[in-house]
Amino acid sequence: MEAATRPDLDDGFVALYDKGTLRIVADGFRFTNEIRFDASEEWLYVVETTGRKVTRLRAAPDGTLSDRETFGPEDHGAFIDGIAFDAHGNLWGTHVMCDQVFAITPEGDLRIILDDDVPGPSQALKQAFEAGEATPEHMLACGGTIAPWCASVTFGGPDLRTVYIGSLRGTRVPYFRSPVAGLPLVHWNE
Repeated sequence: MEAATRPDLDDGFVALYDKGTLRIVADGFRFTNEIRFDASEEWLYVVETTGRKVTRLRAAPDGTLSDRETFGPEDHGAFIDGIAFDAHGNLWGTHVMCDQVFAITPEGDLRIILDDDVPGPSQALKQAFEAGEATPEHMLACGGTIAPWCASVTFGGPDLRTVYIGSLRGTRVPYFRSPVAGLPLVHWNE
């Protein structure tokens, strides 16, 4: 993890497994993490954890990706981990280690939904990261009380209005009710 926690390392990629063959369809990402399709499966959204942004690419039926662009802020100022869409096209996500849940509106505006950050340690981590000097000690000093190192967000329950927050250092899965439902995952309809 420490070797990958650098602001200048862009060796991440997206690969497509098709008919027994794996091929890279996009590369040059900074710590590729979760990916999600939008409701129409027109765009693939890619978390760049150490790029501290979400990138999206237009997806063609043959798996080709094009029209690469940043979705939302160019730099969240925090490490992004998990993402999930709601039924209105807002992209929800987590800022791991500074323990925030956010949403990016379809227009690209960032909204913080839950903030459990402990500013001192997370600010020290951000500064060390930007200087190329982040260590495990910087990371381990971070973490809130609700879902320490929140790493994933997903919608569940019969009406998809229960938001669950997964974390890397927590011992429980906190949840809350959302005023909007989540977007069912593509494979649920198959």
